[in-house]
Amino acid sequence: MEYYAKSPNAQGNQPTVKEHLQRVAEFAQMYGEPLKLGEVTKMIGQLHDFGKYTQAFQDVLKGIRTGVDHAMGGACFAEACYKGRPSSHPIAEAINGHHDGLVAYDEIKGELYAVADPKKTVHGNAGKAPAIAAKEQLLTANTAFRKDFPDFKPPKLPKPPEGELESMLYTRMLFSCLVDADYTASALDNDSAYLSHAENNCFDPRTLLKRLNDYRDGIKRYSNADKTLNIYRDRVFEKCGEMGDGPEGLYTLTAPTGTGKTLALLHFALRHCLRNGKQRIIIVLPFLTLAEQNAEIYENIVSDVLIDHSQSNLPDEARELAARWSAPVIITTSVRFFEALFSDRPADCRKLHNIADSVVVFDEAQSLPVNLTTSTLRAVNELCSRYHTTMVFSTATQPDFAARKDLDWTPREIIPENKEMFAALRRTEIEWRLDRKTPLETVAEEMSPLDSVCTIVNLRRHARQIADALYQSCPKNTVFFLTTDLCPAHRSRQIEIIRQRLHEGKPCRVVATQCIEAGVDLDFKTVYRALAPLDAIIQAAGRCNRNGRDQMGRVIVFCPEDSRRLYPDDWYNNAAVTVQEMSPPFSIHDPDNIREYYQRLFDGSTDKKTLTEAIDARSFAQTAAQYKLIDNAGVQIIVPYAEKRELYKSISKQLREQGADARILKEAASITLTCFDKNLDIYAEEIPVARSNRARFDGQTAGSRVYLLRPQYEEYYSAEMGLHLPQGEEFDGIW
Repeated sequence: MEYYAKSPNAQGNQPTVKEHLQRVAEFAQMYGEPLKLGEVTKMIGQLHDFGKYTQAFQDVLKGIRTGVDHAMGGACFAEACYKGRPSSHPIAEAINGHHDGLVAYDEIKGELYAVADPKKTVHGNAGKAPAIAAKEQLLTANTAFRKDFPDFKPPKLPKPPEGELESMLYTRMLFSCLVDADYTASALDNDSAYLSHAENNCFDPRTLLKRLNDYRDGIKRYSNADKTLNIYRDRVFEKCGEMGDGPEGLYTLTAPTGTGKTLALLHFALRHCLRNGKQRIIIVLPFLTLAEQNAEIYENIVSDVLIDHSQSNLPDEARELAARWSAPVIITTSVRFFEALFSDRPADCRKLHNIADSVVVFDEAQSLPVNLTTSTLRAVNELCSRYHTTMVFSTATQPDFAARKDLDWTPREIIPENKEMFAALRRTEIEWRLDRKTPLETVAEEMSPLDSVCTIVNLRRHARQIADALYQSCPKNTVFFLTTDLCPAHRSRQIEIIRQRLHEGKPCRVVATQCIEAGVDLDFKTVYRALAPLDAIIQAAGRCNRNGRDQMGRVIVFCPEDSRRLYPDDWYNNAAVTVQEMSPPFSIHDPDNIREYYQRLFDGSTDKKTLTEAIDARSFAQTAAQYKLIDNAGVQIIVPYAEKRELYKSISKQLREQGADARILKEAASITLTCFDKNLDIYAEEIPVARSNRARFDGQTAGSRVYLLRPQYEEYYSAEMGLHLPQGEEFDGIW
């Protein structure tokens, strides 16, 4: 009997199981080599579709059966090969999960052994019938497999890591090699040129270093920054390059805001790749605004940088690169990067093997949620020690993660003598107004006579109150509102106008939430900051006197007067209280004070219980569900921003006629924002998932969590305040 792996393609070609397994094994071995697991991943590729050597699966290809699970058959054969030895458990998990997601060995063990017991009924994955449900079927498949692969011999397996978290990551790495190999081999069946647009191995760090230095020389030539600041920018850049010549491992970079860390980190990464033969650079950023800004800088140096985040409207030729992270330089978000390390889904894990043997730069490291810290950093340690990844945690406010009692954290600091630099580059005076509550109207009154001022608050509700007051007392064209109530295109346009007005010395009064703090290159003479976590206060101060004018910038930290809650969540509240407990005034520019803050904040803190329980239980699905960098993701709403009106009309028409489709949503990224409003259904309609795209929405058949404003309510998106629904005060999420 001839066993086929797939239905005939458009050209009538139909690969056999043998042909498919050979090709997947070759790719899986290639992907496993940087992990030092090439023989293991080759074997996984060779066994993954063992369940297709069955009549049941062949009937599926003929169209006379449906709902057959072939993946468990491969896991069953692997179990028989290794007689259930613990070192083989991750093999069974990876093979069994390659279509429906990862499930722990202990959860499938009973099904694997039930095949040999005629008294037991075998259950497949996701409610499907197993292709191999009896011993006779297993023996028949074994005969067919051995005929195709007479020299097959299971290799000796390495011992998996002992810790549950590390062992689960080991399974995901094997899983990643298999899934990417399987997807790639299948794509080649339909498109022989697939790898020409799904893989970019053109990485030349030496040439990129020259471009980096040329670009930096151009910036220095036209810089009007303070001389002392430029001296320290040079020092940070050169020190990063020197340390880049060091061994692979874990590093931190702690340097003040404005010292050119973006280019300095690229200098480290390129030198490190050149010295250590690393394959790619991955830049991980906490916010979309940062990703967009960094992309603008890096594209001047790296012509084919890949930008991969939830709202990146990638051209067709870049989508497969993003799915695989097969590119020399990648910019992504912390949600994309870290959540993949804890995922159970094939599509999310597909790219993980390409993190191995790379340089990963995590900028704004202080943004890591405190209740995920230990799990995240244990995974980081494992990437560095086992998978030859070098990671750099960069920030002006380096968290003292070593204060976590449940964590081993021993990075190398790139600039250990940074205290002198922080003192020399102090560009602001801090006024602490924590002895009394300050009405928001008072803040607006104090802003009105100032020509270069920004107030940053913790809640959008507070931002709207101050902006409303300023609109009453100042010319409208001098007042700017920046929150995530503005879609990305609107926010970018506002920032562009603000930057131009500041450069020309025109009156500019900005009211914003935290979205302005990290990496947004604006420079005000005066900044007001509502009491917040210390890192947020320091980030806000970084928007004041950024380029070091002769006169010190002025930063006022105040407590807003409000009978309702003052913070978006409990963690934010606790961090702000920690600042108060340090009894200001104190210097926010002293690394010793920053260290004390984090020691206080981390004292007794642990990861959230539901996450640690899921990991201890080795539940891949629950771990993925509990590891979320953003707890309340809200819903997506596409808005009628005036300058993108034609795009909005086109997107609205397509969505209402076709439903929510991944392609359309990518096209709409620049006019899409996240909404938390509990009354949204009054003003907007949820778009159904397009029938052809339901798999991309986890099988949902109705709601997509994608909304459009009803035509009669489109006026609730304004040029001044973005989206503001009349009853939107009941829920006022972060930003």
